[in-house]
Amino acid sequence: MNLKHLLLIPEIPYISPNIHKHFYMKTALVAGATGLVGKQLILELISNNEYQKIIVLSRRELAIKHPKLAVKLVSFDQLDDQEYKERIDVCFCALGTTQKKSGRDGLTKVDFNYVIKLAQLAERSHIRRFIVVSSQGANANSNFFYMRTKGQMELALKKTSIPSIYIVRPSLITGDREEFRFGEEVGYYLYKAFQPMMNGRFRKLRAVSGLQIARCMIDLAENAQDGYHLVESDVVQSY
Repeated sequence: MNLKHLLLIPEIPYISPNIHKHFYMKTALVAGATGLVGKQLILELISNNEYQKIIVLSRRELAIKHPKLAVKLVSFDQLDDQEYKERIDVCFCALGTTQKKSGRDGLTKVDFNYVIKLAQLAERSHIRRFIVVSSQGANANSNFFYMRTKGQMELALKKTSIPSIYIVRPSLITGDREEFRFGEEVGYYLYKAFQPMMNGRFRKLRAVSGLQIARCMIDLAENAQDGYHLVESDVVQSY
């Protein structure tokens, strides 16, 4: 009898070194989950099979419940004391308020201080991707306080050591909000009336929905590259 018939060596299939990409389940950290964009972001992450866990930093409980969600009730003033040891793949930031609702001091606290505190938490926790909602027209030198605050936030993020940062700059955001914002309602109907004429270089002025922004953010996380990236509203419109 031939020796190779006695030694039954099973054939070992080739295993691609990239196979872990198909089995690895991701974890996301989310702040701002009770707002218009944040709610859509949570719903999209829950339905996304690539994510097994969604850690939500919130000042209050969420209306939605799901096994993927791990809601951590926090004071954003005290994020300096927080750090995560577990692997977190991406931090999504949808924090934001308005000057009318919170005043100048409140706007600065939420749209600047809290965002930077969250980014510093991401640094301490070795989270490599940070994706944040800013605003179209953000400019640290703007005469408009809201745009100036957003622009200053963007510049401050650029100084962090997070490898991959994406700044999403949507135009007017549409969708169902908990509170009524008269100015935005009026703006929405004006945008709607003039939207067919917003072509070419004016296309980026078209309104986008919270759902479009959420889907854009998740796609950016999936295909993130190292560096500091600005994502304008005309890109968000494609989602």
